[in-house]
Amino acid sequence: MLRLTLLLTGCLALIGLAFFATGPLGVSATAPKPTPTLVVRPTVAPTRLPPTSTSVPVSAPTLVPLPSTPVAVAEPLDAPELRAVWVDAFHDGFKTPSQVDELLAWARSANLNALFVQVRRRGDAYYLRTFEPRAEDPDLAPGFDALQYLIEHAHQGPQRLQVHAWLATLPIWWQRDTPPQATNHQFNLHGLSANPNDSWLMTRDDGEAWAGAGSSGIYYLDPGHPDVVRYTTDVYLNLLRNYDVDGIHLDQVRYYEGDPLRWGYNPTSVARFNQRFGRDPATQPDPRDPQWIAWRRDQVTSLVRGIYLQAKALKPNVAVTAAVVTWGQGPQTPDDWERQAPYAAVLQDWRSWLQEGIVDYLLPMDYYRETAQQGAWFDRWTQWQVNNIGTRAVVLGLGSYLNSADGSLAQLDRARALGALGVALYSYAVPTRDLEGGSQEDRQAFAAQLRAVFVRAAPVPELPPPLAAVAR
Repeated sequence: MLRLTLLLTGCLALIGLAFFATGPLGVSATAPKPTPTLVVRPTVAPTRLPPTSTSVPVSAPTLVPLPSTPVAVAEPLDAPELRAVWVDAFHDGFKTPSQVDELLAWARSANLNALFVQVRRRGDAYYLRTFEPRAEDPDLAPGFDALQYLIEHAHQGPQRLQVHAWLATLPIWWQRDTPPQATNHQFNLHGLSANPNDSWLMTRDDGEAWAGAGSSGIYYLDPGHPDVVRYTTDVYLNLLRNYDVDGIHLDQVRYYEGDPLRWGYNPTSVARFNQRFGRDPATQPDPRDPQWIAWRRDQVTSLVRGIYLQAKALKPNVAVTAAVVTWGQGPQTPDDWERQAPYAAVLQDWRSWLQEGIVDYLLPMDYYRETAQQGAWFDRWTQWQVNNIGTRAVVLGLGSYLNSADGSLAQLDRARALGALGVALYSYAVPTRDLEGGSQEDRQAFAAQLRAVFVRAAPVPELPPPLAAVAR
């Protein structure tokens, strides 16, 4: 009986050894195990057997397959590229929750990754946490914080969209004879009714403050007035403190384009210039005085610089950008720049902003029709911009609202081929010339055409390092 017990014990050991040697799935183990030594202890039965002399077969263990865990496979992405659309506040687009939901769905369906949304039109706000009055817009849902809702929903989900807060920088009011309803609006405090020392308005050399013709125009703030600079900078910084935006976007940071060079005659600005250059305080400079032109151009650049430096000190990772004008047939060489309208007429020296690095990138508004003449202007400007980025970058802005879908897509293809940081379309409200007032189905069809260009999603490019003055 003892021999039988030892025989059976040995068989069991060999069976167990074979199981562990092959592993549970019959595959050789990764590392061989040493053969165990059989030790017989007569006083302890190693195996309980039924009281019979017949051997009992030992069955192999049953293998139960583990449920498979699905593995998420990341979809391939295109190279980093900013793909943006401007969303203006003079049309619907983000003034109710349903409009925001529709905007986000449209942008995602087109494989875009950034939205530049106008949350300040004329010294007012489409967001709640601000010291400026709420926009007088009957289409804005009561109590609705359009910016906050937009940020929350744009940042959700796998296809995150950047939100850049677009603010009209110097325009302060848009109705010639009807003042704002809010008593704390800056136009009511520092506009036409203010005494000259308290006025912040940009005026023409003849004292006119209405920048326009008839009832169509704008009242501007003058960037040569220190209080204008402080207030305007505070508007941007307050927004950054209260909202998790991906960027702040400066628009209309320039002098008025009508009657070139005749604007900027706010009494405080003129007095500062006269003091700086030792001029007679009872006089005002001629519109074409070279020193006066350069001084005004410096006021615009100084405003941009101050906003950039303070914004970066507050939130280093936020993008500071600006929409800048082009106009005309465009430069062909670097020396042509000083003869172009941005530099010479509205005193917006945005090439120097790129060179100095006081923006993260610019969005030149290359709004040209896809015709033989203007198409050539578009190509000249965009090529020049890519060749003159200084220490920063450009995102090429396309006026798709001026062109058919085919014309817009043709410009889009040429712009992308230049290797800029990205592209932006104006606008969401009028994506192409044919879609002003178009149906949702037609707008969605254009989104599908954009997706055929932007076949795969793309990450947003990294920002350049901030200026050393900020980094310290």
